[in-house]
Amino acid sequence: MIPAAIAFLLGILCASHSYAVPVLALYSIFTLLRRGRGASLIALVSLALGIVDAYAGERTAVRDDRNFATLPVVVTDVQVRDGGYAALVVRLADGTLASTNVRDPSLSVGERLTLRAKREAFDDARNPGEPAERDIEAERGLQFRLVHARIIARAPPDPGDISLWLPRARAWGSRRIHTLLGEPDATILAGAMWGERGTLPSDLRAEFQDTGTVHILVTAGLHLGVIAAIALFALGKLGIGRVGASLATIPVVWIYAGLSGAHLPSMRAATMLTFALVARATGRDAYSWNGLALAAIVIAALRPSAVTSLSFALSFSCVAAIFAFARPCTQWFSDRGTGHTIGALLGVAIATQIGTWPLTACGFLVIAPFAPLANAVVVPVVGIAMIVGFAAILATPIPALAHAIANVAIALVDWIASAVRVVSQFPSAHIVATPPPIWTIVTYDASLVLLALALGRARLIRPAFAVVACAAALCLWPPRAMHRALTITAIDVGQADSLLITTPSGHAFLVDGGGRLESGAAQNGNSQAEAIGERIVVPFLIRHGIHHLDAVLLSHPHGDHVGGFPAVLRTLGANAFADSGQAYPGHAYADALAVARERGIALREPRAGDVWRTDDGVTFRFYGPSLPYIAGGRNDINDNSLVFVLEYEKFRMLFTGDAGELAERRLLASGADIHADILKVGHHGSAYGTTPAFVKAVHPTSAVISVGRHNLFGHPAPSTLRTLAVAGVRIYRTDRDGAVTITIDGARVAIQTVL
Repeated sequence: MIPAAIAFLLGILCASHSYAVPVLALYSIFTLLRRGRGASLIALVSLALGIVDAYAGERTAVRDDRNFATLPVVVTDVQVRDGGYAALVVRLADGTLASTNVRDPSLSVGERLTLRAKREAFDDARNPGEPAERDIEAERGLQFRLVHARIIARAPPDPGDISLWLPRARAWGSRRIHTLLGEPDATILAGAMWGERGTLPSDLRAEFQDTGTVHILVTAGLHLGVIAAIALFALGKLGIGRVGASLATIPVVWIYAGLSGAHLPSMRAATMLTFALVARATGRDAYSWNGLALAAIVIAALRPSAVTSLSFALSFSCVAAIFAFARPCTQWFSDRGTGHTIGALLGVAIATQIGTWPLTACGFLVIAPFAPLANAVVVPVVGIAMIVGFAAILATPIPALAHAIANVAIALVDWIASAVRVVSQFPSAHIVATPPPIWTIVTYDASLVLLALALGRARLIRPAFAVVACAAALCLWPPRAMHRALTITAIDVGQADSLLITTPSGHAFLVDGGGRLESGAAQNGNSQAEAIGERIVVPFLIRHGIHHLDAVLLSHPHGDHVGGFPAVLRTLGANAFADSGQAYPGHAYADALAVARERGIALREPRAGDVWRTDDGVTFRFYGPSLPYIAGGRNDINDNSLVFVLEYEKFRMLFTGDAGELAERRLLASGADIHADILKVGHHGSAYGTTPAFVKAVHPTSAVISVGRHNLFGHPAPSTLRTLAVAGVRIYRTDRDGAVTITIDGARVAIQTVL
């Protein structure tokens, strides 16, 4: 079934990706020569079916609703967040699932609500290289979100609704776990038991990511495997026999997949386990390549779009690597005196990493060298913790017993967290990785196939290992085209500013870091402004090969400009931190300065008249702020923003931060040469700046506005857009265009948008 499965997947890819066509041609030739005409015929039929299935499986894109609608929904999941609101998953009358937020943390799974809300589609990718929100949410089964939702009626759950039994059971179990265990133990255990999307402290979440153990918090093969093992053991003790126990375990696995939320990763794992259990029942090897191939065909047939997802690739690469390399690795360790049990743990952990590390680098932008060790130490305890957690829930009617069992669960979870923390502190435990190109991953996977074929043939093993090492080196250090151009990208960070400047020789400068305006005290030591840095800005920089910055330039200390800097400086570092030098009490600003001091980053305060130059011809000419600071205006912090012109050959671009009308008047009165080809419009296009006199002095051909969709401020203001339009300026907006990239190559200036 392997040729048929590969052809089926290639057929799906051919329906939407032209690069799959030459791969298919080469594969067809290989199949004909290697397998014969019969296998080639099967492969061609599978190819045709894959293409048909891909086209038939296309779904109509969800469109945004302009008007509010009254929608009856049923709550299928509730996560209470900081700030007193509930993040809900709701089921509409037509069976589709959507996410929404409401200001009512008392809601429970199964409640029937009537909402007044607008339907909004999940985003495509809004920045170059980032995954589409639509695809991420599709993994959870969600098709759209409901925005500005307001509850206008609520009713208790319908006890006769069978579809809610498992979600309500999960919610009941989650309440018991959170009652018996404190945080973060409850979130870790609930994540291990059924993939609950809880809120871990950012440092602990990063440690799970850095050690390659974050998968234990997402219900997939590991968790369903534990459930299958428990069921097989219990049924075996009842004397049912191999066939009966294997077949009876199949519905147990699917019920547990439903209990965990029936997300795509758990459904994929349940499908693969089903074929493994059928193989076991029929006396065949559970490590069945044919079973794996059939599982791939079934999963791809039901959800063709999932074939291109990272999750699909990780699932099958992980299982295939275990099939190919777990036994040889186990044998190697056992022969060296580790014992079979320890050898098996290390063997499976290493086999998993062999198959998945390039994909992990693609998806999570990190290489975790000690992931095999962390997984070998943690994974067995996860299985035990799951069993103890279920025992604690079942013991709820006897409080003393439930608390005693919960104490055991706490000890196990603390072991997991401690092991993860210790391993994350090893030198080079976290290596930032720019995603390797797809062709290098394909080359690496092909080298693994050669290695698997060479096992058992002594004279071929060393050459095969050499090929794998070369392919791995290609993934780590792929040849990349040298772009001898100046590039400026206005990153789409919502209602905020963040622009990356890369010079022809590779110097990198980040102007502002995105974020959110701050209101109130920080929650758990973290500002609401800082999440954008971790979620958007840092990944964007890493995907574009930026592992260190020459400087970060902060126009002014408001949270929507400084929010991303703490994460950027912690993860990547910088040689200098340029700041307008104003006093401001915001948490994100204080955090950014603290990280800069901790890392020994030079703090600078450019003033009007200062000039920076790079060794490849790029010049920063600063025109603001100048002393004394502007005072007495609507917002003095904004008006004292860093203002500078970026020059390269004949190209000029003016950066204005959030400078408003008072700052513009001072610039015009100073007689400074502020003419520019492109204007970064101040203060997100608000009505308090970008005056006609200022635009006339700058005389740009194009303007870029960093602004968030549906923002509450009405930005960009109609008056600002009118001023620019009257001046004949072409306008680019991140709310409408996504990220805007300006490339200056000699005399040529090119502007590209993502959307």
